[in-house]
Amino acid sequence: MNGEGFDHDQSILLNKLEFEAAKTNEEVYGKYKGVYLYIKLGTEEEYKENPKDDPKTEYKFFRGCTIEYSETEEQAEQGIYQYKDTNVNIKLYW
Repeated sequence: MNGEGFDHDQSILLNKLEFEAAKTNEEVYGKYKGVYLYIKLGTEEEYKENPKDDPKTEYKFFRGCTIEYSETEEQAEQGIYQYKDTNVNIKLYW
């Protein structure tokens, strides 16, 4: 992420297993713009549909998340992170 972090309310694609595990205060792993992510989820809130949403896609919304970024999958697997963002709101989808 080169230190710029997330904009407010970013969308992150997860695989089905990670998406189903995504609940308040749980941890999930994802990928965003070529960067590997470890996400400590904050509070899940009811997702408010957007007219641009794909009706075949499932969504969840979380407030107050902590996201740590790794440049490679190997670093992420070893818990090596180069950057951390806190209090981020995210939309997860699969």
